Amino acid sequence: MIQVQRHWSLPTACETSFDAAVPCVIMVWQGYFTSEQFRAANQQVLELLRTTRCPNLLGDVTDFTLIAADDQLWLNEQWIPSAIDAGLRTCALVQPTYFFNRVAVDNVTRQVDDRRLAVHYFGDRDAARAFLSGRT
Repeated sequence: MIQVQRHWSLPTACETSFDAAVPCVIMVWQGYFTSEQFRAANQQVLELLRTTRCPNLLGDVTDFTLIAADDQLWLNEQWIPSAIDAGLRTCALVQPTYFFNRVAVDNVTRQVDDRRLAVHYFGDRDAARAFLSGRT
C-alpha cells in the first residue's frame, strides 16, 4: 500500500490509500463530518483515483455516522460523475452500522447508473478486497 493520508484526528477521520495488489483506492471513514470536511476528503479520494488511474474503489463506511442530504446530492451530481470520468468503474462498499447512514448510502447508490459504475455491498473490508481482486 502507498500514500496514506489522514484528514482530521479520530474519532472523525477519513484515511485514503492505494493498494496496488488489488488494485484499488481505499477510503475508510469514521465519525461525523461537516459538509466542508466531507467534500474535502472526497476530493482527496478523487485525486488519488486520478493519479493512480485505478478503476476500483473500496469504501469502508462502517463507522461513518451520516452523509447529509446536501452532500448526497453533491455526490450524485458532481463527485460520482467526476470519479467515473477519472476511470472509476467498480465500487465495493462495506456497509455502515448506523441505520441513517445506511439509508443515505442507499439513496446515493440507487441513483448511480450501473452501466457506468457497478456498486457492490459487503459485510467487511476483507470480503470487499477479495471481490475487487477477482475483478482485475
